[in-house]
Amino acid sequence: MVTSPEYRHVPTSSLARLAQRLGKVFASAATWHRLVRLHKWRRCRQRVHPAKPKVGIRATAANEIWHVDTTLIRLLDGSRAYLHAVIDNFSRRILAWNVSGSFEPAITAKLLRAASDATATSKPTVLVDGGIENFNSAVDDVVASGILKRVLAQTEIDFSNSLIESWWRILKHQWLYLNTLDTVATIEKLVTYLRRATQYSPSTFGISRTDSRRDVLRDGR
Repeated sequence: MVTSPEYRHVPTSSLARLAQRLGKVFASAATWHRLVRLHKWRRCRQRVHPAKPKVGIRATAANEIWHVDTTLIRLLDGSRAYLHAVIDNFSRRILAWNVSGSFEPAITAKLLRAASDATATSKPTVLVDGGIENFNSAVDDVVASGILKRVLAQTEIDFSNSLIESWWRILKHQWLYLNTLDTVATIEKLVTYLRRATQYSPSTFGISRTDSRRDVLRDGR
């Protein structure tokens, strides 16, 4: 009964009582657990999950796919700073960013427009997570204008928004947390420095790019 697929949904303790009701085995739950450990019986509980992509989404050219997200940073006095950014998938370039002391959902729309105006490229696909900062009237107006296409990660497509989440980890643990984060202005200064350092140096802070991506950064496209 322990290894039978028929009873795989029944916990071992409940299985002991069920076996007694069925008149098959008369033993306490402790005995069942002891025998399971002794004989190394494995419950038939293998979970079946849909296949997930092993490699993140990859663009073939600059400004083909963008990622937008918001992260929270705690300051020394316990207050919070909210950092918003738009990153290009191909070049890993920070297209637009903003840091503020309060959560402002409308910032995302402003950053998307700023990134679009700066690149002046064809309609990119923007990967977003679910949240009020990505789904509000201001962002809806940007999408309706036709300058970009919004796609909800892991819902409308199988891929996640992990590229920008990985960037947050690099930014925080390899740079911001090494400094004294006392004010929003300090974070703004640190992010400005990091952005300048990584825009033309692909290997800085562990950010890898191919040669073609390095050329894109050098030419500023």
